[in-house]
Amino acid sequence: MSTLKNRWWSDCRQWSEKYFLQMNLNSDMIFLMEVLKEESRPTIEPQFLSQAQTTGVKVRIGLMNKTEHEGIIRDIGRYELNIEEDNRTITLLKQEISFVTAPHALLAPPPAAAAPQELPAPEPPAGRPNIQQEFLDKAMAENQVLTLFLINGLRIKANIEAYDNFTVLLNEGGRQHLYYKHAITTINR
Repeated sequence: MSTLKNRWWSDCRQWSEKYFLQMNLNSDMIFLMEVLKEESRPTIEPQFLSQAQTTGVKVRIGLMNKTEHEGIIRDIGRYELNIEEDNRTITLLKQEISFVTAPHALLAPPPAAAAPQELPAPEPPAGRPNIQQEFLDKAMAENQVLTLFLINGLRIKANIEAYDNFTVLLNEGGRQHLYYKHAITTINR
């Protein structure tokens, strides 16, 4: 009887090791696919900020508490910006920034996508659909004017030029605006 019990436990252990190993491989593959999907979209924020710094253009920076600063970007860190405003340097945390506005376009918009009728019908994604990506892609393709509502109560109407995981690049009246997604509550068409 004990031999049968030992064999049963051994079989259970082997099966569970195989099962958990397979589950771990599946979850690692799913994670890797998600990371690769996210990395495929170029980041806008570093390009926009470094272009503003390189050209020395005066930018307007809005904070979450509705205060604004206007100055020249001097240093760009991972979590902060240093701007020169009225001959003094101010450090602003990126998590407190709602937007950065340049008086003219700093980045060229990406090439226009092919017309929707020329594209084959996309296959539905295997997992959950990315509703935000679909919404923003459609707005870009159709050059729609969007209304953005920010946490601090501001309302902005503009065309979207590009977006990434953390920011949205808008064009309004010839000026480019870089809005951080953490400051946006709602986007309407």
